[in-house]
Amino acid sequence: MRDKTLAFEIICSESPSMTEACQSPPATELSKAERFKATHLAARHGNYHQYYTKFRAPTVPDERLSILPSEILHNARVIDLGCNAGKLTHEAIAHCGAAASVGVDIDPWLVEQAKAAYPDGPCTFEHFDFVDASAYTGTALGKFDVVLLLSVTKWIHLNSGDSGILTLFAHIQSILNDGGYLVVEPQPMSNYARASRKNKELREAYKTIQIRPPFEDELKAQGFERILKFERDEEGFARPVHVWKKVS
Repeated sequence: MRDKTLAFEIICSESPSMTEACQSPPATELSKAERFKATHLAARHGNYHQYYTKFRAPTVPDERLSILPSEILHNARVIDLGCNAGKLTHEAIAHCGAAASVGVDIDPWLVEQAKAAYPDGPCTFEHFDFVDASAYTGTALGKFDVVLLLSVTKWIHLNSGDSGILTLFAHIQSILNDGGYLVVEPQPMSNYARASRKNKELREAYKTIQIRPPFEDELKAQGFERILKFERDEEGFARPVHVWKKVS
């Protein structure tokens, strides 16, 4: 019983935002498959806790930043949408020469972790749903030179549908300076399907999705031109990084 309770407490401590899965201890010890499912139920927005220690390669700086031409981030004002615990938000300044960097996440616990990890300097963090254009506040207000949208489009799409992803693209266009850059790491539709199987709350939205990644037509319609595409394979994450430039 002690082992079963401890396993359950570990899941809940890693994802304090869990609701349904953490209402009461399980009757039997959680298997690896059950732990995996519970983690995904807790992170319906992709807000995995310990994401950069358990899921992604621990490279410093993250390759998704280091592969970019140096002039994109150098002296730029950057906003990292879906920043998780702030690793890339911080590295944009510390390793890539950004002048300022703002991380935004829907998960308050992750934002607090980011603030605790990077308490000083031009790197700041805000908590709100960045799909909601009216929610932008604090250091996330104003214009930016670079928007990072890395490995989060699937979660926006599955939680907010086609209208949500289009609303976000329009808002990104409005907050980017002329000639600014949008750096996107879109997940493939096969990844959407897996996520919807793991979390029943996402299944209905998944069935309604008509727009498909990598959103080429939608971004062109918003006045973006794709200037670069990097093919990548990072420990099972075979996801390209697209760089779009605001041209109108």
